[in-house]
Amino acid sequence: MTALIALATTLGLALALLTAAAPPAAAADLLSQGRPATSSSTENTSTPASAAVDGNTGTRWSSTFSDPQWLSVDLGAAATISQVVLRWETAYARAFQIQTSANGTAWTTVHSTTSGTGGVQTLDVNGNGRYVRMLGTQRGTTYGYSLFEFQVYGSGGGTPPGNGIPDPTATSLETANGPLTTANYTVPNPSGYGSGTVTYPTSSGSYPSVVLMPGYQGTQQNLQWLAPRLASWGFVVVNVGTNTLTDDPESRGRQISAAGTQLLALGNAAGNPLSGKVNGTLGAVGHSMGGGGVMAALRDDSRFRAGVPTAPYHPNANFSSVTEPTFFLTCQSDSVAHGNTYAVPWYNSMSQAEKLYIEVPGDHLCPMTGSGNKAKQGKWIVSFLSLWLRADTRFGPFLCGPVRDPDKNNTSLVTRWMDTCAF
Repeated sequence: MTALIALATTLGLALALLTAAAPPAAAADLLSQGRPATSSSTENTSTPASAAVDGNTGTRWSSTFSDPQWLSVDLGAAATISQVVLRWETAYARAFQIQTSANGTAWTTVHSTTSGTGGVQTLDVNGNGRYVRMLGTQRGTTYGYSLFEFQVYGSGGGTPPGNGIPDPTATSLETANGPLTTANYTVPNPSGYGSGTVTYPTSSGSYPSVVLMPGYQGTQQNLQWLAPRLASWGFVVVNVGTNTLTDDPESRGRQISAAGTQLLALGNAAGNPLSGKVNGTLGAVGHSMGGGGVMAALRDDSRFRAGVPTAPYHPNANFSSVTEPTFFLTCQSDSVAHGNTYAVPWYNSMSQAEKLYIEVPGDHLCPMTGSGNKAKQGKWIVSFLSLWLRADTRFGPFLCGPVRDPDKNNTSLVTRWMDTCAF
């Protein structure tokens, strides 16, 4: 008996050591967020395919009201797929398939059901491919198919959003140009706005897009300083010229939407340098009436995921319904659109949004080309849009916490700072 006990003890210890030495299973990565997404149809312009892979459960893709319909995401390169999470809106699929593909045309089914339940469905699958799609064959309601999020987990895939861009530092963010080489492209036949110059990274990959909108009597020169700065940190930027120099803020909001629509179309079309470079995520920056236009776009166009209104102007407007991350940059001595008149009341009314408010010395022109501290303004704007349009958390410390405190506490640089940190 003693010998048996000793043997059992020895075997138990050996098993414990083997168990302790065994490496943990690798965690699956979220491969789909921010990737290019397409669909068989969309219910309307406010429910695009990109909304299902933007990481925001407040937006959704929705199809037309018919069978079959599909939603597909391009992971950028071949990947091993281990799990798919479907976050359905009320309009769910009763019968559907999860499929993978190497080329986007020949599909392999890795999951199939005729008894879908809606809600949040977590599906363990085993597949490989660059493309993954949900193919709905029978609707669960009289509506179409609608997903708040279509999340694909696994390993491999293309370079995740933000990779390929080196870790940011205060020094690198405060220089005029970031790490990526850029080029310019003039928008042919602008539709819904006056003119557009696109600045984009020349490196391979797809990127979030940002629309720049000038103020009253303004031109593309107003925010020309910002276009190459953003593009060199991984954005496709269209600097807009307005229909007329006197367009009001609501009109500028509509022009922001129109420019975003055309930028997405150029990214999906062949034969131009933007083909394949636009990942479907949109943001906007505007000055004065253009800043008011940014707020109108955030209120009215759910495709826009974040905005930076600078010295914004829009009389008698209510933006309490805006829920997207918003960065107000205002000027202490602004006699045209002081923060206390416009930006601060809007900031206070937006109870469901992540918000940043920074007031700096200067008059109404302080965010424009040739005015203000562009090293600091550029760092904050690049960091804010990188965080919210690309989900790149490496940029968060420059807006929240000890790393940003030297800026926040420097009274010669910042005269007022408010935020909803930690973001």
